[in-house]
Amino acid sequence: MHHALARHIRRLARAPALLLALLLVSGAVAAANDQLKLSVRGLDQEARRNVLAHLGSIDARLADQQPRLHRVVERALRAALRPLGYYEATFTLERGDGVLRIVVQRGQRVLFAAPRIVVDEPAASLAAIRKLVQATPIRAGKPLSHAVFDDFREELLRACRRYGFFDSAYRRSELRIDPAAHSAVADLEIACGRRYRFGEIRVSGSRVNDDLLLALAPFATGEPFDNTLVTRFERALRDTGYFREIALRVDPGEDARVAVTVLAEDVNTTRYEIGAGFSTDSSLRLRFNRDTPRVNARGHALRIESELSDPRQSVEASYRIPHHHPLDDYFELIGGLRGTHVQDTKTVVVTSGLRHVLKVFDDWSLNYGSTLELERFTVGAARQKDAAYLLPGISISRTRVDSGIDPLRGTSWFASLDFSDPALGSPTDFLRLRARGKWLFGLADDNTTILGRVEVGTLFTHDFTAIPASLRFAAGGDNSVRGFDFESLGPRDASGQLTGGSRLAVGSVEISRRVLPRWRLAAFTDAGSAFRGGDEEFHQSVGAGIRWLSPVGQVRVDLAFPVNDSRHSGFRLHVSMGPPL
Repeated sequence: MHHALARHIRRLARAPALLLALLLVSGAVAAANDQLKLSVRGLDQEARRNVLAHLGSIDARLADQQPRLHRVVERALRAALRPLGYYEATFTLERGDGVLRIVVQRGQRVLFAAPRIVVDEPAASLAAIRKLVQATPIRAGKPLSHAVFDDFREELLRACRRYGFFDSAYRRSELRIDPAAHSAVADLEIACGRRYRFGEIRVSGSRVNDDLLLALAPFATGEPFDNTLVTRFERALRDTGYFREIALRVDPGEDARVAVTVLAEDVNTTRYEIGAGFSTDSSLRLRFNRDTPRVNARGHALRIESELSDPRQSVEASYRIPHHHPLDDYFELIGGLRGTHVQDTKTVVVTSGLRHVLKVFDDWSLNYGSTLELERFTVGAARQKDAAYLLPGISISRTRVDSGIDPLRGTSWFASLDFSDPALGSPTDFLRLRARGKWLFGLADDNTTILGRVEVGTLFTHDFTAIPASLRFAAGGDNSVRGFDFESLGPRDASGQLTGGSRLAVGSVEISRRVLPRWRLAAFTDAGSAFRGGDEEFHQSVGAGIRWLSPVGQVRVDLAFPVNDSRHSGFRLHVSMGPPL
């Protein structure tokens, strides 16, 4: 009995709390139901959104208090529309079906007149500052916007400080508005003060030699400060792969010097990469890489790459030794083993060598050196041959392309020269030249692109039959002449087997158009072959395909048809992945 009584008392104690909760909920529901629904007409989306934000919610009881309701709406419209240049807006109110309709007549909009923008020298003479002022969005004829004025005002001040004028401040900053004349004049005047210069560069937290890292800096102590150079320095430090974390701190001092401190945390582990891919040329391709980006304090790096596919198996290692610059000037010791079996050609090559890689004028990459090649090969019906020779060579390349998985513009160029002689162990003397160019450009609407590709090569020698198979030319495949098997185009021996050519000529033109955010349709024609004499057939194909702009890169699926070809007929499906350039 005592327990039952206690439970009853507890229930009674909870009753007021439950009652209070019910009252609060019902009050909230009633309050929600007592809010007027708002509809704003006569404005564009930006202005309408601004008005609704200033109105907030309006109690339904205000509908019966017209003067007060009118004042509330008038204040909201003034606060919302004047910053957008509408100083003469009027409105009418309509109510029906629980909706308050605000019909706005915007009136004539205030426009910017010619601004007065004064930047002290020497900042005013900087190209970046001059360009910013010339492209100002507050120029004559543009609609008045307080936000645009404020944004430009801040951007101009940031730009001055970005180029080392850290004491910059506005001597005058006014926006004078004459609603009657529908005109607004921006008056900006910046006192820039002296330009700071780069001071000491310090490195903290890294075991890599300071001299090696300082070589990456695109500026020197005493030069005028430019924050874009600091950004380039940070990007270069990241590109070395030496660091797990990197940050740069900029400290302007009272002596008008800017100390730059590199705050680094070294990479202490070896990275492993396992991947797989597919293309018609190689079918399934497996890849395993081992990367040690920082072997020691001198910035040496080791990378081992291995690949396994149907036509090619390889293991290659490179040991990088910085010379004057970790990214733009270094030596590389290379070695590897690769085997290929393509069409009627089998090769096994053991390679070791040394090359020097450096950036030269206008971002071109120059690569020269020599490798020792030990090659065993079989071509067509000929017997197996062995060759051991030194192969000196030089190449130059450059790729410039828009970022992202769907670039609209870019170019890629490559040219190489290799040679050897019996004095260097070669079975015969030869000179091998090769060049490749690709270019991509978008048409006016930026949804349509044209991709062009040309590749040529020639081999000068007194005895072509002694040339190792890895140095001969062949054509056909995903990135050559579509519509034909991988490296299936070229000269043949008396038994009809491929022997490779001493010359190469391949060209392609492709047009593609984006039809969905991640899809493109393409049409193309490819032409070319490898040649030795003068009677080899020139091959051509036409086709169409789709491009999927996947999160990991562009996936291409093409259907290509040979044109008037005596040996090949039907069609061939091509699947490949990777960037267009």
